[in-house]
Amino acid sequence: MYCVILQRFIKKLMEYEFEIATSLYETEIQQYHRVILFKQQSPILYIVSIVDSEKIKLQNHEIFMNKYLQQLQNSLTLYHCTKIIALTVVIGEFSEKTTQKNDIDIKKVIDFVNQKELLAEENYFHAWWYVSYKRKTIEMQKSQPKDILHIRQMLLDCLESEQNEQSYYSLNEVVAQTKQKNTFLLKSNNMLFTFHLLCINGFIFLGMILLGLKTDAIILFGVEHYAVFDMHQYYRIITHCFIHTNVLHLIQNSVYLYYFGKHTELLYGKIQMAMIYFFSAIGGGILSALCNDAISVGASGAIFGLMGAVFVYSHQHGKKSVGMDYMTLLLLVVIALLAGLLQQNTDYFGHFGGFIIGSLVSFIILKHH
Repeated sequence: MYCVILQRFIKKLMEYEFEIATSLYETEIQQYHRVILFKQQSPILYIVSIVDSEKIKLQNHEIFMNKYLQQLQNSLTLYHCTKIIALTVVIGEFSEKTTQKNDIDIKKVIDFVNQKELLAEENYFHAWWYVSYKRKTIEMQKSQPKDILHIRQMLLDCLESEQNEQSYYSLNEVVAQTKQKNTFLLKSNNMLFTFHLLCINGFIFLGMILLGLKTDAIILFGVEHYAVFDMHQYYRIITHCFIHTNVLHLIQNSVYLYYFGKHTELLYGKIQMAMIYFFSAIGGGILSALCNDAISVGASGAIFGLMGAVFVYSHQHGKKSVGMDYMTLLLLVVIALLAGLLQQNTDYFGHFGGFIIGSLVSFIILKHH
């Protein structure tokens, strides 16, 4: 059962963007006795070592890990990190046969782990957990962290999984299967829809300037409460996203549209991006009309919807999908929304409405595809 638990755990860690360190211990890695994985999340380098308590003496493993972590300290700059947080997961009580000797050995292992206090060694920490397959519990000394990067729940899920995975694979096979599972297929091989939106916005703005119709276009096509709800000019909740007030407004929106439009179109596809974009424009336009007194124009509500789409995709597929993890994206969205509150003549409600609708539509699309 150790190999089955290990395979499940490795798969979960790799889905959470951990990578396997394969260059240090080829013999052990082939026998599954000890496996080490790492994850770079600047400024912290996370290390997880998984140990078979029946095959590896924990005293020897402690010496091995101390040397390994000290070596890593000298190369932290290569990982763009300044600190190491290491976790040793000792898996035990998985043998079907139970003898008095086994019980004594298990007690020694548990006592060893439960005596390990979390101490800082220069710029790294080394935590120890004991995982009991038989009792489906995780034990640790009281000074140890109760969780690191949601790994506790990953372990519990591995222990609670049905025992329907009885085939043993080599480490290379496990890695290949997991990478294949984690691979996301691009739904589009170009950015034509994004470029078309950029061109349309640019041509409309250029036409307004050349024909001297900028003010008229804003008044006729901008979103505004009285025009939308009293005069029933519902077309405004779409047309407002193609009108911009000045060159700086157009450039700012074009930059964001290029970046988030590119990711949305490649990851979702053209039709799905169109749905996200225009539903976000509608959602932002309606909320803007409901909550603002002034007339509002610009593609920013729809663009915030694209930001929501990229955020949702990152949350579902991880940093590898868009180059930023979802917490970083969420921080960027929060900063952008707060910036709208601080700037004059910024349609905060349009931004917020676009982001909410874009995120919701993206979640529905991913759920059904």
